[in-house]
Amino acid sequence: MAGNVVQMDYGVMTNASKKFAKASSTLTLVGKMLTIIIGVLRTAAFFSAGTSAALANYLEVIKTKVNKLAKLCTEFSEDLARAVTDHKSGDLKGKKYFGEGVRG
Repeated sequence: MAGNVVQMDYGVMTNASKKFAKASSTLTLVGKMLTIIIGVLRTAAFFSAGTSAALANYLEVIKTKVNKLAKLCTEFSEDLARAVTDHKSGDLKGKKYFGEGVRG
């Protein structure tokens, strides 16, 4: 019985890793911008009879989700990069990265 053959297109995988890293950077920037906007809205809430506070609370939920998605993209980027490196060096156990879930 022949052994399993694991093949990988390094260029495609490296490109995917870079795209996840770029997405993470973009999402992190969006999260920072939301933090600033939320601060302004909370400050303005005093003058807006609560409308600004409600919008700030809504944006806070979005910011939390954006930050979680940024973390996930970072993890995917790192996992793909490590998988390529491991595959090039002959370590075929890289698959373990993808089943662990998001760290921290």
